[in-house]
Amino acid sequence: MKQYFLFLILASVGFSAKAQVVDVNPLAEWKFIRSQELELQDRSIYQFEFPADKAYDYLINLMTKEANIETFIAVTDLQNKPIDGSSLNQRTEQLKFKVPSSGTYRMSIIYKGPPTDDGKTPITVTLIRRPTID
Repeated sequence: MKQYFLFLILASVGFSAKAQVVDVNPLAEWKFIRSQELELQDRSIYQFEFPADKAYDYLINLMTKEANIETFIAVTDLQNKPIDGSSLNQRTEQLKFKVPSSGTYRMSIIYKGPPTDDGKTPITVTLIRRPTID
């Protein structure tokens, strides 16, 4: 009987969990699409795909506590066509972009540390969407 009640409690907790999209600022309709802690290797690339809608602007933030590192962000469609001027040749910690059409897109992140670095850097990656304002 205890197992049955435990199962019901765990099932209700599981059903009450929300999807990955979380409100950042409900009044402005900003939502987290993805927020993740990463430990990037020096000169390695991290990629992930995400769904995007033409009706929204997107904002990528990279945050780290270490100094003197260079981060590069690129957003491409699944055919590797660059989106909104993003490039792995331009150093940035923040990128704002719009997608030309709704679909699945790929984000690529590279970090380059100083020569005295241990080759590993913890980075927080945050992807936020917000309604397009014309």
